[in-house]
Amino acid sequence: MRIDDIEALLAVVQFSSLSQAAEHLGITQSAITRRLQSLEQALGAQLLDRQTKPLRLTTVGQRVYQQCLTLKRETRRLYALADPDGEARGPLRLGLPQSLSELSLPPLLEGLRRHSPQAEVTVSCGWGGQLLQRMESLDLDATLAIGPAGLTVAGHLHAERIKPLEVVVIARKGMFSPTVSLSDAARSGWVLNPEGCGLRAGMIRYLEQQGCPLKVNAESVGAYLQAELVAAGTGLGILPRGVVDSSPQHSRIEVIAEQEYCPESFLWLISAPEQGNLMPAIREFARLVAEQLP
Repeated sequence: MRIDDIEALLAVVQFSSLSQAAEHLGITQSAITRRLQSLEQALGAQLLDRQTKPLRLTTVGQRVYQQCLTLKRETRRLYALADPDGEARGPLRLGLPQSLSELSLPPLLEGLRRHSPQAEVTVSCGWGGQLLQRMESLDLDATLAIGPAGLTVAGHLHAERIKPLEVVVIARKGMFSPTVSLSDAARSGWVLNPEGCGLRAGMIRYLEQQGCPLKVNAESVGAYLQAELVAAGTGLGILPRGVVDSSPQHSRIEVIAEQEYCPESFLWLISAPEQGNLMPAIREFARLVAEQLP
């Protein structure tokens, strides 16, 4: 059974004429007759009463016709899934770095609902390493990541640089002199995300290069909680500047060692290949988060 055979039956019923149906499909009348015969042979049933004018469906033909309509609708949906310009439909699994979640998640969900109302969006917040692992196993359709200019991903994934992202070290306001070095300030300890966070990993590499040990005073889940602990003097923190500026603790914390520690970081969009009609929604996902960041 072929799609062409099903389309032949639908056209004949629509026009009640072999010649008009053939003209509609752009084929000869003999060709449409062969397609109808092929469909009837495949099903083992006569679908049209050829003794009547105009042609009429048999009883079993009526039932087959209804199923063919359903198949036609599902075929169109199938083609739409692969259309990069089509409307996003079905499950869409997205990953968002934990350090951006409190800033971005509420407007992100609302924006995606408006942009792609037919998509079934699930946003998972987590640490960069964990999200990349889920991408590699195709457990996510796309994720945002914070990484260096030379970020590398698994060969079957696509990485697109979205925008530069300023990452800063923060401390309780007035805790250090304006000229304090990061090595000296680091002796007071850190408030960091748990292991697996890319920001934490980058700071560890920097401190190792400086021969400075890492002292963790507290591990916190959530950027705003980290900022609150820093404001209380628990230790230093490291966050994207946009998160610092939006934090309720903004007036109680300050950026330190700004000239010394200025990693070249970017917001990246990591996506699985061949996303079809999900791609516009994925790009909107990246845009909505990027616009929350300076």
